[in-house]
Amino acid sequence: MTRPDLDKIIVPSGMTPVHSFDIWGVLIDANVLGGRKVDAYQRLAQEIGIEPEVIAQNVNDYNALLRGEAWATGERKGAIIDGVEKPLIDAHGKVAIDYTGVFYDDSLTTMRSILDAGEGVIVFSSKPAPWLKQNISPDLAERIGEIYAGAKNKPEAFRTVVEQERAINRYPVSHTADELPELKAALQSGLFSPSGLIYINRNDSNSEQTVNDAGIKIYVPTLADIRYTSLSKRE
Repeated sequence: MTRPDLDKIIVPSGMTPVHSFDIWGVLIDANVLGGRKVDAYQRLAQEIGIEPEVIAQNVNDYNALLRGEAWATGERKGAIIDGVEKPLIDAHGKVAIDYTGVFYDDSLTTMRSILDAGEGVIVFSSKPAPWLKQNISPDLAERIGEIYAGAKNKPEAFRTVVEQERAINRYPVSHTADELPELKAALQSGLFSPSGLIYINRNDSNSEQTVNDAGIKIYVPTLADIRYTSLSKRE
């Protein structure tokens, strides 16, 4: 586990420090919710007549993404997600997904501690996630900021998020993810200090050495190992 003594991030006067989190594998247990979505997709796909071989391929690809396999977490990620989740979305609520117990306890505790300290929380996902605020604890739903969606394997996606947050006097100082491509993109954007890029190892898909060699210096097994409100200081 790597938690190096890195320099604090300087937040300009008048701006609020903000912490960005990926959803899957960071805030929620991807295996639990992913399994429920796969089950729902398989039932729906059979009902609407999707070919069995297409169903099998979509499920195999989606499960590879849940495991964090490298080939599934890069350019193909969006298409893999759509293969299983788009039919569920297109069903317009006719397929119920159970979100009970999908949030990691350390994610809920961490977000509360950040918000209670007067700092901000945003979410940055690969796909729109309107369901998140509908299913998280009400005390968090009303305080969490924007839920962004974009191609997180591209630096431009991070630049867009940071630009929008800074326009409303909120200063993103960290991003936490369990996939390496997005953290590399965040680093390449030039907008994040090494002190604010955090890899959480939820599924052993990348070794600590691999993550460190990619330029990401913080590698932890739980969000509880990071004191987010100590990462920055105000000018």
